[in-house]
Amino acid sequence: MIPKTPVLDIFIGRHGDAWRLYVAPTSWKPGLIRNRMDERGEIFPVARPDVEDLDRFMWNVDSPFERRPTTDGGVEILAKGRSAVTLLVWLEGLVETQQARDADAPSAPLR
Repeated sequence: MIPKTPVLDIFIGRHGDAWRLYVAPTSWKPGLIRNRMDERGEIFPVARPDVEDLDRFMWNVDSPFERRPTTDGGVEILAKGRSAVTLLVWLEGLVETQQARDADAPSAPLR
């Protein structure tokens, strides 16, 4: 059964010096996520999550959500309905910011 409202269930965790976004198998996967994730439901790399920024953003647009931070700076996030759409907007900044950084980084010399 497919839920009538979108449910976005993600985890952003440390992966060495970088950050990885994991999408739950039952989570809503709109284009922004689906087009960037691999076959395991992961997007790598993403920018480090700023949970204070997330809290402010979601509060300012009155979008309740659940989050559980980890001791190393990661965070599990669950948002439903309109809040899932709002969270997607915040996630876009996390994904786009890191991809822009990667594009600006000097590439390794060819051997």
